[in-house]
Parts: sequence; C-alpha cells; structure tokens
Amino acid sequence: MTLASYSSIYGRMTGKINNNYPASSNLSEGEGSQVKSPSPREGRGGLNFWLSLSLLNLCIVTVLGVILRSKAIFNLPIIDYNHLLNAHSHFAFGGWVTLALMVLMTHALLTEAGKKKSIYQFVFWSIFVTIWILLLTFPFTGYNTLSTYISTIFIFTTYIFGWIFIKDIRKAKVSKTVLLLAVASVACLVLSSAGSFTLGYLFASKSLNAVLYRDALFSYLHLQYNGFFSLAVFALFFQKIELKLPAEAQKKMHRFAVLLVCSILPSMFLSYHWHDPSILFHIIAYIGSILVLTSFGLFVPVLLSILKVYKSVSPLFKFIGGLSLGAFMLKTFLQSFTIINFVGNLVFGDRPIIMGFLHLVFLGFVTLFLLAYFARTGFLNTEKTFTKVSLVVFALAVVINEVLLWAQGIGAMFIQSSDLFPWMLWGAGIWLCLGATLIFIARLRSAPSFAREMAKEKMQESYSSSIPELRRFL
Repeated sequence: MTLASYSSIYGRMTGKINNNYPASSNLSEGEGSQVKSPSPREGRGGLNFWLSLSLLNLCIVTVLGVILRSKAIFNLPIIDYNHLLNAHSHFAFGGWVTLALMVLMTHALLTEAGKKKSIYQFVFWSIFVTIWILLLTFPFTGYNTLSTYISTIFIFTTYIFGWIFIKDIRKAKVSKTVLLLAVASVACLVLSSAGSFTLGYLFASKSLNAVLYRDALFSYLHLQYNGFFSLAVFALFFQKIELKLPAEAQKKMHRFAVLLVCSILPSMFLSYHWHDPSILFHIIAYIGSILVLTSFGLFVPVLLSILKVYKSVSPLFKFIGGLSLGAFMLKTFLQSFTIINFVGNLVFGDRPIIMGFLHLVFLGFVTLFLLAYFARTGFLNTEKTFTKVSLVVFALAVVINEVLLWAQGIGAMFIQSSDLFPWMLWGAGIWLCLGATLIFIARLRSAPSFAREMAKEKMQESYSSSIPELRRFL
C-alpha cells in the first residue's frame, strides 16, 4: 500500500482566460478578479502553465485509479496490480499535489524577485520529468535500478527546493504564522525522504522485516499528509485571509498554527502504536494525540472567524471549501483517537479504512482545497457554467468515493461486506475521472490557443537558463 497527445493541448495551458477575464498570474484574490496577463516567459514556465500541467496530472491520477479498480473486478492479466499501484501513488504525490503546492507556494508567498529565480523552473521541470519517467516505467518494471535512480533524483530535487525556498521566504513579507507553516511544511517534505530511503533499502535487500516496512511507510505517509500537505495548505490559506481577520482572530490562528506544527512529530508515533512498541513510544504517542486533539479545538474558533469573512462568497466556493475544511476536521478528530487500540487497529489494520483515511486527506482536504484555491484566485473561471458543473461533479465524486470506502471498511469489520462494493467503487472511480477531466477541459476552454507562439519559442529555454543558477547553488 503506497501512495503515496501533448502537442494539441500544450499551447492552451497558459495565457488569458478571455479578454474580460484574465487568468491569475499573481494569485489576486477574488472570483473573477482582473489581473495582468502573463509575459512570454510566464507563458512558457509561469503559474498558469505549471498549474495547468498539474491539472493534467490529476486527470492521469484518476485514470490510473480507474484501472486499479478495474483490475479488482475484471481479468486483466496484462496489468501487474502492485506495479501500477506504485505508479499511481508516486504520480499522485509528485505529479499532482507536490508540483501544485510547490508552484503555489513559490508564486503566492515569495517576493517578486524570489519567485522569478530560474532555479525554481529547474525544480519544477525536474519534478515533472522525473515523475513522468516513473509513470512510464513503474507499471511495467516496478522497483528496479532505473526507478531507484529516478526516485533519488526526485528526492534531491525536493532538497534543492527546500533549501532555496526557506532562504527566500525568510526575505518575504509574510506573517510569522505563514512563515512558520511554510517552513515547517517544507521541512516535513525533506524529512519524509527518510521513509522513502528506508523503503528503497528494504526493496533492494529483499528484506522481510514487516515491522520496519510498515513503520517506514507510515512515517513517510504521516510526514507527507499531516506534515507537508496539510501545513502547506494552511500556509496558502492563511496568507489569503489573515489580513481580513480581526487582531484577536489572527492571534487564535497563530496559536493553532504553532500547536499544529508542534503536533507533527509526536503524533507520528501514533503510527507505531500498532505493534506495541516501548513505553517511551507510548508516552510520545499520547502526547501527540493530546496535541492533535487540542489543535482541533483551537481550529474551531478560527473556523468561525473565517466563516464570517467568507459569508458573502459564492455557494460553489462555500461548498468546495466547506468540504475541504470539513475533511480536515474529521481527519484531525479521528487521528487524535487512534491512540485507542480499537480505533488504531481500525485505521492501521483495515485496508478499506486505511484507503478511506488516506483519500479523506488527499482528495477530500488537499485536492478540494487546491481546486477551491484555483477557483478563488481566477485560474479556473467560475463565471462559466461548465467550470461550475465540473467542480461540483468532482466534489460529489469525492464524497461518494469516501462514503463507499468507509462503508466497505466498516462492513468488513463486522463481516457484513458486499460483493457490490468493488463495482460501486469502480463507478466512483469513473466519476472522479470524469470530474477531473471536465475540470481540465474547463481550463482549456478558458484559455486561447498558444500553439503558434509555442511553435516559435523553444520550451527548453526556462529549463536551460536555470543551469547556471543551479551550479552556483551546488
């Protein structure tokens, strides 16, 4: 269990949405807000371009999900389930969420001088290229020498991003709350690589150490989901809303952020509770559980203040944003109670429940937040009915998928599972794929074709220009 036809669409990924509704290149606040159109360089490697590629990658993730669920109910001997699962998880993490969060954090949190550094283009291209190589090799070969080298390049690319980004954000004019969340998120991204290297060692040595395997896997997932993903989301979210909140609400927001960051490492020990570790591990796990539950309590007044600010936004944004924050609160509440053996064994021992918990964070919280952020900043044109329908279709698919996963898990726990669940989950997977595809089409429909411009310009320019800066970094 891990998670963890270009020429025809390439030119439509950047530029203005239309003459009256330009795409957001500086992440201006507000649905339908007017922002400047991108420069030629921004068109080739700027915000719109990379976010469009991220949406394309989301579509690929959902397609892989449908194939995985098809394998569970149809005879598809040509497909190796475990190999495809590795491709699905790596691509979901790297191609969709990691790329989207890195691009947004760079463009939304850094200074103009910082975000224009060509080293970030090198990072984004490296992330994109390595993750696509893994996508094209994993389904056929699984873990081998090539995939190990490519995965290592991906990890070291995140190190480069972490080092440069932390240096740059310290110079940016962001609040101490946003700074804390952003730095901690990148630190968790870097620390999570320890789990990846441990898993790589276990695969290379053909070790049968099941305890070390699960501990390494759960540590990686924890630092990604509860660390990098969650903290980066709140860094972006709070950066948008904090100035609209009264001073007292901003203080509550900071206290929540501090406690959330402090809970990351202690709560990781909840993942080790399943194999009855030492008393020290138990004590740290209890501390983590208390910190997580306390952060849940501190988030409630922050949420109430946020609701007052956003009471006038569109119903669509309320719907998707509400689902996202609701998923975070449910995740946090459940996570704090995994210290109880019954709940812990359920979360870490029942595969459908595990998948439900992981999808709750990945799809319900992080992905829906990113889509809401895209809509709020104007990258997705929610003035168009097609875009609204696309977002609703995807959001409803997320809800249905989550309900089915939890129902299957709870049913299996009481030996009441049904043979219909694989079919229903297959249908939910197709629904998710349809929603993601519609969202990507909505983005393409909102952008004029840049095919002729792209034909004149060499796309490698932004990548090549970053090499001198990379050499200075090294």
